[in-house]
Amino acid sequence: MAISIKKIVSIGLGGLMLGSALSSSAFAVEKVGDVDSFVSDLVSTDNSNVDIIVGSNSVASDVVSAANIAAKLGSLSFLEQTGEEASATLSIGSKSKSDNFNLVGSGVTDSLFAVSVDDDYVSSISNVDFHSSTNLDATGYVSLEDLGNLMEVSDTDPSSWVTGSDNDVSAEFMFLRLKTDVADWKVNSDEMSYMTLLFDENTGVPAGLKGMCPGRNIAYLGEEWTLMGMSCDADKVVLGKEVYRGALKEGESYSVNGCEIKIDSIITDGTDYKVSAKILKDGAVVASTYNEAPTNLMANGIGIRFQKVYESIDSNAAYADVVIVNNVKGMPLGSEVIPDYEIYSVLYTGGTFQYTDDFVKGQKNVGLALKYVGDDLTGLGSDDSVKVADYADFLFDDEGSSATKLNVFFEMNEEKEVSLIQTQKTNVLNVKILAEEISTGDDESLTIAPIVKLDTETSMETSENPLILIGGPVINSITKELSNAGLIAIDNESPATLALAAGAANGNDVLVVAGGDRSATTDAANALIAMI
Repeated sequence: MAISIKKIVSIGLGGLMLGSALSSSAFAVEKVGDVDSFVSDLVSTDNSNVDIIVGSNSVASDVVSAANIAAKLGSLSFLEQTGEEASATLSIGSKSKSDNFNLVGSGVTDSLFAVSVDDDYVSSISNVDFHSSTNLDATGYVSLEDLGNLMEVSDTDPSSWVTGSDNDVSAEFMFLRLKTDVADWKVNSDEMSYMTLLFDENTGVPAGLKGMCPGRNIAYLGEEWTLMGMSCDADKVVLGKEVYRGALKEGESYSVNGCEIKIDSIITDGTDYKVSAKILKDGAVVASTYNEAPTNLMANGIGIRFQKVYESIDSNAAYADVVIVNNVKGMPLGSEVIPDYEIYSVLYTGGTFQYTDDFVKGQKNVGLALKYVGDDLTGLGSDDSVKVADYADFLFDDEGSSATKLNVFFEMNEEKEVSLIQTQKTNVLNVKILAEEISTGDDESLTIAPIVKLDTETSMETSENPLILIGGPVINSITKELSNAGLIAIDNESPATLALAAGAANGNDVLVVAGGDRSATTDAANALIAMI
């Protein structure tokens, strides 16, 4: 897997400073060697001269840790400039690969191949979980485990508006039904889908599936979006990118994208509260509402959801709990939202996944699906690939041994542009970014954040840069080399550890960020980020 903040594509009015969206609290970590000096060199010199290495078998949390370290180092590479208001567009890149499956001798004639961001998420799903109407009801099921840079949103309810949501996640899945085609293979129309599902991560899928509702954050095609609407009248799902979430006082305004959102008044009607609000552009009202919460107000690509309206204890002030978004987009169910893919809401009814193009009040919608509706893809064999939702690929590779091997696997090599305004948070391809300050200036700035590489792409003998290794010897082969050489000591009982092997990589220092399990490794990475 490889992740990088590749560049700032454009800056509306000038420079950008980024911050990784992580807690700033202290993390307990064991340091071995002169770790402080290594980190000091990182932040006082050109930050591009370090390579961050993850194992080819890394768990998703290791990849996210690597991305966060890269983002934090990259944030030190921007020029701070002065001025008023600006926006910025960044290009985020990622690369990852799932497990292989050898079709030769497998007996597969009609199987559903599945992958998600975490192998646990696909381990409890089977082909019998799919209703015939989805066209994914194959006779067999093959999990290709995880595709590390599929998207996961770990906090789907930041405002705690939904009871029992603490363990809920929104995660992406790929499902592809592969059939024999004489001597080759085929994927028929309607038999391939991308899904984003909402569920309790401790219970899993399908037992832990939850219902989507406005105000919650979900993963969708590599980005975190706020669900703003699920209209039963229009059968349309509306998404936006969160700009602000919190309370607004009666009479207050919030400016976004050149518009002003203003709460004129909050009126008590017995036990009910109504909010009067409007969106203004250049002083003119472009949209308004006078309604009970929860209610939405959207216009000019921005929107606000009023989830709850209330008075202060002394009744001297009134407030609304809100989420404000920009980049609003509405997608009618059943419509083609990307070429050859139609969007549907996902239900889990009678023990099976089903698709619907109709929002019904009281119906439990557990996610969204993009269903392939293009031509049948026939005659597939080695060196062919199938694009899934213009997002990931399903590849065939015989590795030069066609008589004994035809591996299939999912792969992502994705780059996304994301636009930010000041203080806006975003999560793209599992890279969390916070625009701490955007200010005006004359010059475009480019990141020099380090790229995250695979251990299979790295050699200590030829490395030209210092290395930061994520993960212990079990999942990172470079860490294993250091362990075998007696230069570091990490095992499954180790606490969160930052261990420096001085000069081990062709004369360059190597910092190992690891622990005895994935949680300890994450803690070690967070400790390093806190030091930078």
